Amino acid sequence: MSEQETLTLTSENWQRVKQALDAALEAPAAERATVLERLLGEDPELCRRAEAYLDLEDELGDFIETPAASLSPAGARDGLLGRRIGPYKVLELLGRGGMGAVYLAVREDDYEKRVALKLMHQGLGRGAMVDRFRRERQILARLEHPNIARLLDGGTTEDGSPYLVMEYVEGRRIDRYCDEQRLPIRRRLELFRQVCAAVHFAHRNLVVHRDLKPGNILVTPEGVPKLLDFGIAKLLDTEAITRLGDAGATPMTYQYASPEQVMGEPITTASDVYSLGVLLYELLTGRRPYELDGKSTFEQGRIICEHAPLPPSVVVTRLDGHVAGRKANGAAPDDAGRAHRERAANLHRRLKGDLDNIVLMALQKDPQRRYASVQQFSEDIGRFLAGLPVSARRDTLAYRAGKLIRRNKAATAVSAALALALLVGFFGTSTGLLRARRERNAAVEARNEAEAVAGFLYNLLADANPYRTGQSGDLLTKLLDDAEARIETEYAAHPATEAAVRYALANTYAGLWDWGRARD
Repeated sequence: MSEQETLTLTSENWQRVKQALDAALEAPAAERATVLERLLGEDPELCRRAEAYLDLEDELGDFIETPAASLSPAGARDGLLGRRIGPYKVLELLGRGGMGAVYLAVREDDYEKRVALKLMHQGLGRGAMVDRFRRERQILARLEHPNIARLLDGGTTEDGSPYLVMEYVEGRRIDRYCDEQRLPIRRRLELFRQVCAAVHFAHRNLVVHRDLKPGNILVTPEGVPKLLDFGIAKLLDTEAITRLGDAGATPMTYQYASPEQVMGEPITTASDVYSLGVLLYELLTGRRPYELDGKSTFEQGRIICEHAPLPPSVVVTRLDGHVAGRKANGAAPDDAGRAHRERAANLHRRLKGDLDNIVLMALQKDPQRRYASVQQFSEDIGRFLAGLPVSARRDTLAYRAGKLIRRNKAATAVSAALALALLVGFFGTSTGLLRARRERNAAVEARNEAEAVAGFLYNLLADANPYRTGQSGDLLTKLLDDAEARIETEYAAHPATEAAVRYALANTYAGLWDWGRARD
């Protein structure tokens, strides 16, 4: 297909072709034509153009978007094989794209080193295409980071085609690496934080990647992630955004594109935060927040801009497998759990709460409500791994206390044991004190009662004294005799009270001149 034909595609048709190619390239080679027919069959012209790009075994517009290590060179035939480009000998074709091709090459002058050599197609070395190629070289030249594939060299061929030489990365795309290694959540998060470090470094150098996805992140056999393909990156200090032609089609991968990318709004570092949120969602659940395959560009954009994704903890236990706007990649509920070496129910418990909030904050539709930077995003994950409170969750005393307890389990257990011992001791002491206080109060009450009774009887007997009443003693004598008969039985347990009553009784007998009874 010629460059002119490319430029006549509208933005919507461009994305339809690109999405159809995404789906076709995921299918076996024998089924790719069928996939294109199913997705674009109602528009023969678009289907024809997609088939032309499919012959190049890559996606439209995303120059060398597929990682070199994931492409099969089997059966590739190219006139450059065995030839030298500068000091590099071309060994094999790794893949082709809409703008050029990637070759495995080796430097053969002072030393031998395997590299990935990117070469623009002949005839495209002019206009917006070459500007974009040079932009990529400019971007990569300023990015020196252990988690970013390094630019090693660059130049032009004898016929004037520009080329650049990249670090050759042998590895697996990050999602497949995590699943094949069955990495637990902690290890996935640690790996993801290394990717965040690379993206943050790019942001500090005023570069937004704009196409972060698993296919652009390879993990080496040593477990080191490498960020690839800055082909559609944007320099923040450059006002103009390089586009392919005048049609306004902005290269992107819809499954990982932010709402502002879809709507054609200004792109900032917040867009990469969103794409990283989609990536983390997929690493934790095995599924993307939305399923866009087979949908029109309008429907894809509507889902991305309007649908709220389900929390990751909910997705991993959904028996019906449905996520917002889609059926979750056809994955069974336990698929993510098996990839993490744990049951879906356990995975749900691990994801619920902080990780849900962290991921959903990165996926906010409004860029202002996301993390302010990739570094802040990464630091929140670090706080989660350290058992500290995260900024994505509302801060409360109970939440902080719970985090403190989980973070210091041993110290908390010892403190709890000491507190329990003190509590038991305090309870025992308090119980003894309460019991003694009750007994003392009972004794005082009994004493008061006895004194009251004795006082009453004393006054009664005293009032019955004939010296005080002036009345006859016959009735009084009878009352006194009855009282004397009850004293031994009624006051046997209270000798002090009995003594007081007997004293009062004796005084009364004396008043009646009954000295013998009084003496007794």
